[in-house]
Amino acid sequence: MKFGIVVAKENSQAERLADKITNYLKSKGHDVSDKGLTKSDLILTLGGDGTLLHAACENVGLEVPFVGINVGTLGFLTAAEIDDWQEAIDKLISGKYVVSERMTLETVLEQGTRHQALGTRYRALNEVVVKGMYRVIKLEINVNGQKFLEIIGDGVIVSTQTGSTAYSLSSGGAIVDPAVDCFLITPINPIGLPIPSVALSPESEIEVKVHKGDDVSLIIDGQEHTKVTEGQSIKVYKGNYRVKFGYFDQRHFLKALNAKFGLSGRLAS
Repeated sequence: MKFGIVVAKENSQAERLADKITNYLKSKGHDVSDKGLTKSDLILTLGGDGTLLHAACENVGLEVPFVGINVGTLGFLTAAEIDDWQEAIDKLISGKYVVSERMTLETVLEQGTRHQALGTRYRALNEVVVKGMYRVIKLEINVNGQKFLEIIGDGVIVSTQTGSTAYSLSSGGAIVDPAVDCFLITPINPIGLPIPSVALSPESEIEVKVHKGDDVSLIIDGQEHTKVTEGQSIKVYKGNYRVKFGYFDQRHFLKALNAKFGLSGRLAS
């Protein structure tokens, strides 16, 4: 079995763990690579959720499971904690894990009524955010060519079910089971009456038009990619690829909600 390893940048603890895991896997007769991942049967990420997300999006076409070992802070998407790394590796070697498939989304910046594409198409696993950095902005949200709503506020988040526990949640969005493919539209600090987050079919095509706003940014999975000006729009649609995450428990999502977010409900052991 060949393992790929992706290590969080500038994280000495993750680097030390990578050395331990590499030596352990080789002692068991397995191949390990931290460079060429294309021939890997499984990819380990050592870091936090950001490391896992980045690795999965950068290698989305490989169609192999990504398994995160948390050497970060939150670690909601990761499968194991750093102290349990050896137990996790043993389970992976013996095939004692389950795969959770997640949809991706793609987005492109367009100009004018002819919808001329500007620059790169971006891929995301968590969310696309259109946000005014310093002032209130006005956005129009269209779904499948029909006007859906207007938002006057700080911006809007268009997330996948995976992203429902990230920025969307902190902005009042709903938590979505990872088995449910959907888009979640969550306004950021809207002015006036509260606007709830709305779940839409994953087959929807969502357009975010900037009607008014200075210094508006397009942010993909937490990374600012480009500025958006008045008259431009952002198209968001379901990606062509799916990402596979590996976990050691079918109930990982529910357990992580309780452990990471302090929900009052208790799961039976």
